[in-house]
Amino acid sequence: MGTTGRLIVAITLCVSACHAQFFPKSSLDSRGDDFKANWYSAQLRALEEPSLLDLADHRPSHSYRFLWLRTFNHPVAIRIDIKPDGTGLLTIKACSGAGGFAPGTLIENMTQALSDIQVNSFLELVDRVDFWSAPNPVEDQTGTDGSEWIIEGVRDGKYHVVDRWMPERGVARELGVFLAFDLAKMNLPKRDIY
Repeated sequence: MGTTGRLIVAITLCVSACHAQFFPKSSLDSRGDDFKANWYSAQLRALEEPSLLDLADHRPSHSYRFLWLRTFNHPVAIRIDIKPDGTGLLTIKACSGAGGFAPGTLIENMTQALSDIQVNSFLELVDRVDFWSAPNPVEDQTGTDGSEWIIEGVRDGKYHVVDRWMPERGVARELGVFLAFDLAKMNLPKRDIY
């Protein structure tokens, strides 16, 4: 593909990502408020992440993403894309800004292969915490500074999101911790894990 072809593909991907809908209406707030959807979508755009909601239209897609928005720390997205053979790809991204403010620009973008054993361990946890039946939205925010733990999944043409405010246990905490620390091997000071 020539330079012109690559440029057309890049512009098409950018336009698609800029206008992508990331979350179903009222999936993040029972009052129908778009504040969270707009905030989270802006972070995902800055992280140059695809819309998992759009992937639900493609039946074979099977992916999960942890979007970690800590007020004063870099926004982080960790996505696992599961291949038909049971292996997977883990993509880890971070932006230069802060999760509670402007996201900044992409400063980390790594992808690594996952074995079928790693993928199966994650999927067993997805089943054990009953991700696909976890309620959302849940009005659990009790402060202004803290962190949002957003777990999205797409499988067999279905999309689901779980959004929790600073969870100490439960579906978002368990899946987020597994993705960030067991699979992505993030090394953070304890004070930054909130």
